[in-house]
Amino acid sequence: MAHCFHLRWQWLWLATLALACLGTLLLPGHASLAQDLSRCHAPPGAAHWLGTDLLGRDLLLRLLFGTRLSLAVGIGATALAIALGTALGTLAGYCGGAVERLAMRLVDVLYALPLTLLVLLLCAVVGRGFAVLCLAIASLEWLTLARVVRTQTADLRRRTFVRAAIAMGQSHRAVIGLHILPNLLPLLGRYALVLLPNAILMESFLGFLGLGIPPPQSSWGNLLVEAIPHMQRHPLSLLLPVLCLFLTLLALVSLRREPPQ
Repeated sequence: MAHCFHLRWQWLWLATLALACLGTLLLPGHASLAQDLSRCHAPPGAAHWLGTDLLGRDLLLRLLFGTRLSLAVGIGATALAIALGTALGTLAGYCGGAVERLAMRLVDVLYALPLTLLVLLLCAVVGRGFAVLCLAIASLEWLTLARVVRTQTADLRRRTFVRAAIAMGQSHRAVIGLHILPNLLPLLGRYALVLLPNAILMESFLGFLGLGIPPPQSSWGNLLVEAIPHMQRHPLSLLLPVLCLFLTLLALVSLRREPPQ
């Protein structure tokens, strides 16, 4: 019974977030940016269910749009990291030799780069934005996956069914597409549950440092930065994004656990 309740609350919370994000698509893009300086830090009421912020913007709309943006960055960075890690790891594990050594040295070099420096470099060259943030987060998130995929691919290449496919004259592309990648899918699915909460947390951390999505767009990190100077007088503006971030990370992390036998 406790386990069923545990799963129900996870999926209920994630489904609620998904519906809330879909609901924002029906609203105009500037809805969360509308300012009313005559209603700065207004308390919750009929006009603004969760109150307003320092510039009179609706906190509920800011939170909904921020949730959509933070989740989009997390999902985008996770998808990009899985694609990069799978591509390089599969190539290294399948080819072996010099290709494997070169690929793993590249991973070692990138491991040594601090995230903040990488984001600053990307922002200086490309500029801040959604794509840059996804790329910056994915640039470090895929490294461990590449090593794991390399090991699994090298093990699969020694299996009898892969050797038989090569002996029958199948091309390397066909062997990877038909025999290697399908056997990696369970691993990639489990690893996505590891990467996604990390990417969401990293987006909030970078936004908190001022390296995330530029204002006035809202994300969980931006909302935290805006709320901290006023948290004593208006704690709700800080508690709401913190609660959303905490529950989302808790739900995603708890999904990693296997059900009891």
